[in-house]
Amino acid sequence: MEVEEIYKHQEVKMQAPAFKDKKRGISAKNQGAHDPDYENITLAFRNQDHVKGGHSRPTSQVPAQGRPPSDSTQVPRWLYRAILSLYILLALAFVLCIILSAFIMMKNAEMSKQLLGFKTELWNVSNSMQACEERQKGVCKSVQGNITTVRSKVEKLEMQLADIRNINVKVQKILELLQTKPQSPPQ
Repeated sequence: MEVEEIYKHQEVKMQAPAFKDKKRGISAKNQGAHDPDYENITLAFRNQDHVKGGHSRPTSQVPAQGRPPSDSTQVPRWLYRAILSLYILLALAFVLCIILSAFIMMKNAEMSKQLLGFKTELWNVSNSMQACEERQKGVCKSVQGNITTVRSKVEKLEMQLADIRNINVKVQKILELLQTKPQSPPQ
């Protein structure tokens, strides 16, 4: 077993008695002297260059290798790659969202310009329509005035026509009277 693994197993074993001792009120100094389960273990690390606390460095070290423990909690290597792939996909999706947002903003600006152009054209057409309506109102008023004038003239003509008929009837009567009268010689 490696040095680190020994330490981990020993720590797990020692946690329970230490917790019981804390409940009983036994101090940490007396713990190691009277407890048969307590072992004083000195750990050696690879990066340690000088001796700490007056203890000598152990001569036979077990090298700490980077091999994974054979626990069932070990995460498979492919899972890291899968998670990395998911992060990359997430980043690509985020970039795609940013690009689509920029594209939408550009289209929005373009459509806003078109809408402003349409609004200006609509305003011009509306003004033209109003001007045409005003002209038509003026034309309609003049046409209505002309119609009224023509109507009054037609009424006058009808009256004159009636007078002419009356005159025509009188002239006919006079002609009839003249024809029925004997002709007298001229003197």
